[in-house]
Amino acid sequence: MLRTRVITAIIGFIVAFIFIMAGGYYYDVGILLLALGAWREYGKMTHHSSYMRLTDWWGLLSIVATMVCLALHKYVPYAWSFTVIVWAVIVLGLLFIASRTITLKEMATSLFGYFYIMSGFSALMMVRDNSLYPLFHVQADVVQPGLYMVWLLLFSTWASDTFAYFVGRAIGKHHIVPHISPNKTSEGFIGGFIGCLVISAIYAYVTGYSMQIALAIGLITGIFAPLGDLFESKIKRICEVKDSGMLLPGHGGILDRFDSLLFTATITMIYLLHM
Repeated sequence: MLRTRVITAIIGFIVAFIFIMAGGYYYDVGILLLALGAWREYGKMTHHSSYMRLTDWWGLLSIVATMVCLALHKYVPYAWSFTVIVWAVIVLGLLFIASRTITLKEMATSLFGYFYIMSGFSALMMVRDNSLYPLFHVQADVVQPGLYMVWLLLFSTWASDTFAYFVGRAIGKHHIVPHISPNKTSEGFIGGFIGCLVISAIYAYVTGYSMQIALAIGLITGIFAPLGDLFESKIKRICEVKDSGMLLPGHGGILDRFDSLLFTATITMIYLLHM
């Protein structure tokens, strides 16, 4: 099992490295494919617990339309992305009105899944776009601020998971939410939080990136990465599934690997927009 996890992690890192370094539409297409895969996993989980019986096409088309508009922001005004989001909600409402079988709970589950998945992966797409950083007024003193920001976000999120795991195993005694994740402890949470700040500071020192921005991202990640993990864990508990999918041997599905990033990327975008 450990060997499988390691092999999958190595292959995943190589693929991620290629797409992140390539940037542009190659990266955007990769993120879009991940978002669509995450939607399919979400649909299967909720189908499993009878929370959602809608067909997948509404979510797939809505996510594609929204993220394509964001990727083509040089040619399509950002207002189009907001327009797509509004129309996605309207179309779902029309389906609810026209159907005799779709319940309010099922419609709410679908709508929530769309915003949960679309917002996180859209944020990951936008964070990598170097052309947006003049709009953010980010003074990072690097040629490709988006590239540096994505790696900072990834390293700090990985640090959260890694430090929390080892500190929790070593000295963890006080369980936070045992009904959701029995192994999560307050000691592990604190260890992960400190680990995020340490790794972010080291990253800034080694790369010459802004220490202020790096520590801010470390703070965001230290708080919201474990929350993203717990959030997805509770969804799986409610849906009575162990993993969101089986795409990544030894690791589960896309949502299992990106649950923390969906939260941290979204909050990072909010931070950048308010700088």
